[in-house]
Amino acid sequence: MDYNIKWDNLNARLRSFEGAAGDITVALAELELDQRQTGFIKDDLKEVRRLICQNSMNPELTFRVQVNPKRSRRHVGAGIGEPPPGEKVLNNGCFLCRENIRWQQRQQQIGFQISTNSNAYNVWMNPFPLMPNHVVIAACEHVPQAWSNCKDTQGNMSLRQILRDFGETAQRLPGHVGFYNGVNAGASIPGHLHFQFFSRLSGHPVFPLEQCKFSDPTSAGEPRFSLGYPVPVALWRGPAKDVISNAVDWIADWEERNTHRRDSLSCNMIVASEDSGRTIALYFVPRISKRQWWNGDKGIVGGLELLGELVMASHEECAMVENGEVDYAFIESALGAVYTPFETN
Repeated sequence: MDYNIKWDNLNARLRSFEGAAGDITVALAELELDQRQTGFIKDDLKEVRRLICQNSMNPELTFRVQVNPKRSRRHVGAGIGEPPPGEKVLNNGCFLCRENIRWQQRQQQIGFQISTNSNAYNVWMNPFPLMPNHVVIAACEHVPQAWSNCKDTQGNMSLRQILRDFGETAQRLPGHVGFYNGVNAGASIPGHLHFQFFSRLSGHPVFPLEQCKFSDPTSAGEPRFSLGYPVPVALWRGPAKDVISNAVDWIADWEERNTHRRDSLSCNMIVASEDSGRTIALYFVPRISKRQWWNGDKGIVGGLELLGELVMASHEECAMVENGEVDYAFIESALGAVYTPFETN
């Protein structure tokens, strides 16, 4: 069957599962089922082990370890690199452009197109997932991952546009957590704007970062700041419209205060809906490009790691776990390797 016909048929079926308020959780569960049946998703997560590491002085403080050897296969990829005769390569073969995905994945990967108030996105299942219902939500338009303060000639979306879409998507996915990895902060495809979302685990729904203590805001619109976490984190919580407006203003001011290191600045943002989607929590973590890894030049630190779950996938990493090297202090030190203060002189 023609790829576009298969796409249209699946999308029509998935839209029938959208809730009245645009809730797409059931639709994405059906997308995952379809992509498992076609064989596109390579891991059912049944072999993943998850360990809880407690602080020796305060057992209520924990980090998590995900032992996921199949995840290391993502570097090989799930598709082909050379297009068949008659196929065109767009945007240097970008792995998030639908036109490339069609031939790269041999017409096996089909996404679900959704729209926010201002932009269109394709939802793609991750072939080597980290969590249940792990999806990549990529802009239909090929625009960069990095934002601009206003839409410029290079096509970057503004921070306000990105955060609005990020927050709106979170509201439509109750029970999920989303993250935006900035350039040199875990973004695997920096040339194409994308978010990642996944479903919370039934046995461990709350992440260590969400259990962290935060300061009280000093004034209206100001964030709360993490207390005692290995990296500094800013948090806004409330109605999505207010959270996005306050965060955009504060982050823009933060950039202005850091013009001396702007070229190396990046960030991670994490979002989750609360109160059945009526409110959201938005976490902002500053990053700089020279601090991407927790293990020298290996072990990327992205949104899931900053939530407090360290992914161990390579043979070396899995051996560390088996040898008993990984505990609370180990993870605390690993996250501390990407520590980036909000302000510098």
